[in-house]
Amino acid sequence: MRIIRTSVAIIIVAFCLLHSIARANLPRRGQASRPLGEPPPVEFPSNGISHPEREHFLDGDFSITTKVKALPNPVLQLFTEKGGTRLVMGDPGDKFEATDVIADSSIPQMRLIFGGVSGEKCFVHYEQGGRAHMYVLAFFSLTSSKAVKPLWRGHCVSPSSNIRKLRSQLLGGDCR
Repeated sequence: MRIIRTSVAIIIVAFCLLHSIARANLPRRGQASRPLGEPPPVEFPSNGISHPEREHFLDGDFSITTKVKALPNPVLQLFTEKGGTRLVMGDPGDKFEATDVIADSSIPQMRLIFGGVSGEKCFVHYEQGGRAHMYVLAFFSLTSSKAVKPLWRGHCVSPSSNIRKLRSQLLGGDCR
């Protein structure tokens, strides 16, 4: 009789444990659980901007942000799912899919490191997950409050923690 009670108690504890684990992994009401859509295609010119223009793009005083939603609206739209409203890029520290093994397709595969705006110039420095985890630097020209022109996109050997280090990486050839 004692063995039966012990077995029943173990089964009940195991069931409760499995039930708790299953509930923790279920999406809660109001949470986005559907897969993120693709961002709109961005065509960077094949020849981009000249090497000297690239080296001097980050010259000047930039207003720095670590929030994707603080990027200028035309740039923000490039990091928003096509036909949707959800961002395909997370803020620093947010969860993101760093590899090509997708555990949750509602989590972005890009995460902002920081971005900046100076007049008509805007840059976005972010990490891109996938088969190869990359640190990307993209330059844009803000042609109006509603339009943006992609200028250049390169890959950096490591992330930069601030604009001074990013300028140094760019000048040193560590972003190509």
